[in-house]
Amino acid sequence: MSAREDLEKALDGLRQGFQADGADLKVESATESQLTLRLVGGDKTCWECIIPPHQLRELISSVLQDSVPSIETIDLIDPRTGS
Repeated sequence: MSAREDLEKALDGLRQGFQADGADLKVESATESQLTLRLVGGDKTCWECIIPPHQLRELISSVLQDSVPSIETIDLIDPRTGS
């Protein structure tokens, strides 16, 4: 399995929880060692239901370290923080 397939498989597990709250994680860019994700949602998204941004980053990092250890840097664009 390629690194991109490993990444998508790992993200699929996370996405289920976000999609239940009306949000999703989108890959903005990915290299062998760096990943940029965007948390997206709409009018029906329960933003209060999604864990706080700092915990979200930790969760994503933890999941991806096991699945795609070559990724060293993970950037998260989160509309709740304006970044």
